[in-house]
Amino acid sequence: MRKPSRPLVLAVLAALSPLAFDGCVSVGVEKKPLPSPDESKPATGSVEVLIFETMEDRDAFRLVNFPVLSEIFLAQGGRESLVGRSMSGMWALPDLPPGRYRISVTKRITPEGDIEPLKDPSGKSFDLAAGQKTTLRVVLKKVPTGWIVLGAIAAAALIYLAVDAASKGKLPPLPLIPPDVVVGVVLMAASAAQPIPSAADVFPAPGSVVAARKVTVNFLLGAPLAPNGFDDDAILALGSLSGELAGTLSYQAEDQLLRFTPLTNFTPGETVTVTLDLEKIRAASGRSGEGKVSTWFRVAR
Repeated sequence: MRKPSRPLVLAVLAALSPLAFDGCVSVGVEKKPLPSPDESKPATGSVEVLIFETMEDRDAFRLVNFPVLSEIFLAQGGRESLVGRSMSGMWALPDLPPGRYRISVTKRITPEGDIEPLKDPSGKSFDLAAGQKTTLRVVLKKVPTGWIVLGAIAAAALIYLAVDAASKGKLPPLPLIPPDVVVGVVLMAASAAQPIPSAADVFPAPGSVVAARKVTVNFLLGAPLAPNGFDDDAILALGSLSGELAGTLSYQAEDQLLRFTPLTNFTPGETVTVTLDLEKIRAASGRSGEGKVSTWFRVAR
C-alpha cells in the first residue's frame, strides 16, 4: 500500500484541526478601536452581541430568528451588577466604563412563547478597555464531542509536524491560531437596570407573524418586580376578529419576564395587540412604572 505523501497528511490535519476549537467554542470575542472618540466625554467602550444558531450560520452571518435571553454583567469588588439584557439576536451597549464583564446566555423562547433552557449554558468573561468596541459572537450549537477529540488530535499533530519542519529549515514557524480571536465556552434590547419598571423587549416582536394558534407573550422587564408586583389587569390583549382575549398573567422572577398566556386560540388571519400598562406593575422599590408598552402581531392563516 502506498504511503500518503507529506503534503496530503498536512492538508488533512489542517482541515480537521479547527474542530478542536469549533467543538468547545460558543463565544468569540473580537476587539477593535472605536472610531473618532469624543474627547469631551469620559473614556468609555461599547459591546455588541451577535447570536447565531450554528457555526455555519455564524460564517454566513445568519442571526437567530427566535428570541434568546442574554445578559451582560459588570464585575466590581467581587460582585456582579446587571448592565444590559435582551431577547434579540443582535443588540449593543454603548458608553460602558472600562472593566471586567461577563455575558450569560441560558434560554430561548419557542414559537409558542414557552421558555426553553439551552443545552450546556454557561458564561464568558471579557475585559473592556476605554475607546474599544468588543463584539461577542455567540454560537448556540456545538460540534459533537467525537469531532472535538479528533480535531484536538489533528491540531496537536499539525503543531508537532510544523515545529519539526521548522527545526529542519523546511518551513517557517507560523501561527496556527488567529492571534486576535479569544474563544471560550458559552452558548444571546439592551437595558440597564432601572429603579422603576420598564420594558426592555417583547416577544412576539411588533409586526411579526406567528404560526402558533396560541402564543404566550413575554415582556422582558428592566427591573425586578416586587412580590405580587403586578395587577391582574396589567396586560390587555385584543384580537381584530376575536375581541378582548382572556388570559393569565405570571411573572418569572429569574428572567424578569412578565408573561401573558391566552386561554383560547387566536383566530387565523387576525391581528393581535397586547398592551402592558406600566403603571400597574411595581418594582422591588415599591415604585410603579410610567406609560404603556404595546406589541402587535399577525396570526397566520
